[in-house]
Amino acid sequence: MTCTAGTECRTVNNKAVCADPNAPVESSTSTETKVACDTNNSTMCDASDKSAFYMCTDKFWTKMQCDGANVCMARDGKTACVDQATADAPVLPCTVANATQCAPDNQKIFQICIDDYWTNSTCADDNYCLLRGDSAVCVDKATANAPVLPCTTAKATRCIDGAPQKYQFCYDGYWSNSTCTDNNYCLFRGESALCVDKATAEAPVQPCTKANATRCVDEDELIYQLCYDGFWSNSTCDTGNVCRMPDTGKNAVCMDKDEAYLSITMSTLHEPTPFRGTISMGVSVRDALSWGPSVVLGALAIAFGVGI
Repeated sequence: MTCTAGTECRTVNNKAVCADPNAPVESSTSTETKVACDTNNSTMCDASDKSAFYMCTDKFWTKMQCDGANVCMARDGKTACVDQATADAPVLPCTVANATQCAPDNQKIFQICIDDYWTNSTCADDNYCLLRGDSAVCVDKATANAPVLPCTTAKATRCIDGAPQKYQFCYDGYWSNSTCTDNNYCLFRGESALCVDKATAEAPVQPCTKANATRCVDEDELIYQLCYDGFWSNSTCDTGNVCRMPDTGKNAVCMDKDEAYLSITMSTLHEPTPFRGTISMGVSVRDALSWGPSVVLGALAIAFGVGI
């Protein structure tokens, strides 16, 4: 026999039964008199023990124990083991399944509409509940406490005045705060906010015309600039490299520092080779050496128009 969907096989009172997988094991200390029940797998809380409940097994109520510090809670005819905070929360009805909202009296708790009642849940770590549009989300404290400002373009981004390492993005009709990672800073270029290194964020705003063009920076050989969204944006060469422009009109390249200095030294210190004209009379060296002195002088006189 196979258990129905959402149940699993368990041994209760030395018999195999299909039970809710989230239900705890049967209490081993129960000595109560067996009480008959009608519907197998139905449950009810124990009125005398908040951490226990009963499950109908083989037409009899069997006492079960909630896990850990959880307690039994009954909502709308259904029983569940929940944490104490959830069990103590006011019983408030809701109408839209899986809808969410922030708890009115605790900024770290959000509520989910389950089985027509609001059920508490807690934001993880140092996050807090924030209601945006029709949904509750868990965000960092700075975002949760930021002023509620509406926006119109979904996923739009912008930097925040007075907070250079933070930026905002448009989510569900409201600006939500976020923080640049790796000690980066917010820079607004074109129509978007970017997280870049501090040098790039503080560089002067200089327009450019050719997208993706690159150039070196005269003041710092470790930095090169990229034409992005109509402005020059700074970037840094990898460790040990420096920026060089190989040819006029070409893009900048980051090359090994030692090689870059070597190429400059060679082109600067080597004197240019003096120009020396060469004359060929169609005579091989071997033939010229076989001639006598008079023949050679006569050939030179003919070549240069000089009398001997």
